[in-house]
Amino acid sequence: TENRTEELKDLFGIGYCNITKCCTKVCPESITITDNAIIPLKERVVDEHYDPVQKFLKIFRRKA
Repeated sequence: TENRTEELKDLFGIGYCNITKCCTKVCPESITITDNAIIPLKERVVDEHYDPVQKFLKIFRRKA
């Protein structure tokens, strides 16, 4: 699968989702989209784009 965290961060604006579970509450199929998808995606975006340790490791891996 393709890594799309850049699109999630910039184009789709996942950072603007405030995780109030409104989408889960109104879902007619009782899908827990917040817990099963949105929160893990937000964590992945933060890990890749804002975590200082990950940034350091990326720089180190490029030089190796």
